[in-house]
Amino acid sequence: MNDRTAAESAMTPGKGLLVLLAIIVVVGAFLALGHALGVAEIWAAFLFLLYWAGIEHAAVDRLPACISGAVLGLLLGYLLKMLPLWLGAATGGGVFLALVLLLVYCQVMGWLVVAVNMVTMLYLTVTTIPAIQSGVDFGGAFSALALGIVYFGGLVMAAQWGQKRWAASRMPA
Repeated sequence: MNDRTAAESAMTPGKGLLVLLAIIVVVGAFLALGHALGVAEIWAAFLFLLYWAGIEHAAVDRLPACISGAVLGLLLGYLLKMLPLWLGAATGGGVFLALVLLLVYCQVMGWLVVAVNMVTMLYLTVTTIPAIQSGVDFGGAFSALALGIVYFGGLVMAAQWGQKRWAASRMPA
């Protein structure tokens, strides 16, 4: 990128306010939709958005890995809560620890990268926080995650489609 292109694309205070306004509208609409649908564990959707938009720059080709990683990490948090109930504290805790060690080994080795990735570890970290464990409704968290994926992923794909159509309409014939 040359200096002129960089200067033209630099964020000005006016552009920044427009971006902020767009974010307020998008997030407000999402919160309203979640409320209307009775989805309470909305943090799970925002955690997904944080990673996908902030780290992966909302790249649609990164959606499969982000989705599978988020689902696997959320599932692990659920298993931390449920395995001790199903198998007893010692056995359930041991099985959970073995699963986590297996996933960490897969990540170290670069295996199963579509499912075992940094999104998995982010959700695993958050869902193992004692305050989350003690109060989370995992069914609601999975619902919020699904809603966030559909809403934010759909919004980005629709915007990209619109940009392509707009660019195509501006091309000389």
